[in-house]
Amino acid sequence: MAPRRTAANRPTTFSHRTSLRRRGGHQTQRRRILVVCEGDTEHAYFTGLRESDKQEIHPFLPEKSKRPQRRKVVEHAVKAKSRAEYSQVWAVFDADGEDVRPLCAQAEAGGVGPAVSNPTFEVWLLLHHQDGVSGRSAQAVGRELKKAVPHWRKGKWTRFDHFSPGLEKACAKAKEYPPYGNPSSTVWKLMRELGIGE
Repeated sequence: MAPRRTAANRPTTFSHRTSLRRRGGHQTQRRRILVVCEGDTEHAYFTGLRESDKQEIHPFLPEKSKRPQRRKVVEHAVKAKSRAEYSQVWAVFDADGEDVRPLCAQAEAGGVGPAVSNPTFEVWLLLHHQDGVSGRSAQAVGRELKKAVPHWRKGKWTRFDHFSPGLEKACAKAKEYPPYGNPSSTVWKLMRELGIGE
């Protein structure tokens, strides 16, 4: 008799249910998307998005690395994509004022979508609440966000419901920034795959 499979060792199965609810009035099948996050703030944000909107996204936070964390995020995402368990895999990381175009090219070559914020993810968060970002450093953008959203706390305390009312606005505003500019964020591209901000 075969041993009973527990939740820990049961093989992963994937649902093929179709949802017709999509912002913008389009009909589409919801896809299973892995979102590999560089930090706690991103992970908390996307976890909140999944829980509030029932999105088929799965935020994942790799263990901290001694090397630049964004490189580990991309490497993990590419490895996950090669296993074909997800219809899409995205790597969400910060540029921190550096040229990350080679790293983004590496991600895309591995079938992974890069969602980069420069200098930090807080640019994306700030665009939920105001029309533009003036800060050019992580510290300046953090101060600007704290002024716009006094109850915001960085890291795992980030709450999606503090930002959800401005999600469509953030998508529209982020598109106006040139990719890799400072400030900028291409998180809107991931949102577009979820049917948000089209």
